[in-house]
Amino acid sequence: MHLVLGVDAGGTSSRAALFTLDGTLVRRGQAGGANPGALGMDTAAANLTTAVRATLADPGSAHLPVTGTLLGTVVGVVVGLAGNPALCATLTERVFGGLLPGADLTGEPGAPGVTPVRVTGDIVTAFAAGTPSPSGTVLISGTGAIAARIADHAPAGTADGYGWLLGDEGSAFWIGLAAARATIRAITTPCPSPARTGVDLVRDHEPNGTAHRPEPGRDEMSAGHEPGAHEAAGRRPARGGAGDREASGGGRAGWGLLAEIVLGRLLPDGPGGDPGARLAAAVHARPPLALAELAPLVSEAAMGGDPVALTIVAEAASKLASTASRVHEPGLPLVLAGGVLTAEGPVHDAVRGLLEGAVTAGDPAGAAAWLAARPLLGPRAAEARHSRFTHPT
Repeated sequence: MHLVLGVDAGGTSSRAALFTLDGTLVRRGQAGGANPGALGMDTAAANLTTAVRATLADPGSAHLPVTGTLLGTVVGVVVGLAGNPALCATLTERVFGGLLPGADLTGEPGAPGVTPVRVTGDIVTAFAAGTPSPSGTVLISGTGAIAARIADHAPAGTADGYGWLLGDEGSAFWIGLAAARATIRAITTPCPSPARTGVDLVRDHEPNGTAHRPEPGRDEMSAGHEPGAHEAAGRRPARGGAGDREASGGGRAGWGLLAEIVLGRLLPDGPGGDPGARLAAAVHARPPLALAELAPLVSEAAMGGDPVALTIVAEAASKLASTASRVHEPGLPLVLAGGVLTAEGPVHDAVRGLLEGAVTAGDPAGAAAWLAARPLLGPRAAEARHSRFTHPT
């Protein structure tokens, strides 16, 4: 039986999928990220080897035949990798040179017993996960964000993708950073003094000149003894009823739902006496890209009606749509890919609303396997079987 192997490897995870030529999923493998530039060659090679070996090796043995598995012969491999192309080529040669000694890294079909292995960017496999068309645009928002114009299954132009320091606008990192910034502002900004409400100020300047007298016991706070930012934020008011949650955006009184759930993730033992300082310390103690883990919390808060989260979602969607518009050619397919845009939720819905006709990508590892099978199937059969690879049962 002839088999094809597809690999999709980014900075966070590596996924491999083994298929028959008719699009039947045989086995999957998964491991950590395999971006050699971000993770180093040794770590990337170890993770990629783990993911690929899980699809090829006998579960009870670490040994592989030259070009085959116990289930059949691998006749094509496509590897979608994120990172520097030269490093990715070196990584692929290192991994597949050990797992498939008959591998031909030129990617061209060769003599019997030789397995063509083609390396391409993960943007190509992401695009193929959404459409069998050879050309169009893919907009990716995962840990980072990039849009790419694809021509005949090859990159033909990109927008953004500059990394978290310079760009990646609308990415999970960008959203998580916005959430962390909004949270620290919320918990370190004093709530308006209950002694001097807007109604009080109006009454103080009534036309009859009769000043409003504050209630007994409130003069001390209005005379300058209101708690400071850290002290006020350090109070942990009890959860109120439905009215309290509605008034504060669904979270702690005065903080909002987004701030509450971000604090719950980063400070699980509670905000303590100086939550601003503790939150800053918690964020700086982790790798910068770990902020991407906060992106789902923004979606959660937005679905709960939190106005700050809704603003972040709207801005992220606007930036992503703008990025796509810089490379998209009207009339060609537009594919939404990456964890932020393939997960059902507010960001996905907002971007779909801005980019009419966009389709959501399926399995990129399956798409890589489809790209490996495509020259063996012919255009018509490949198009007919596309969904079997990208949306396997």
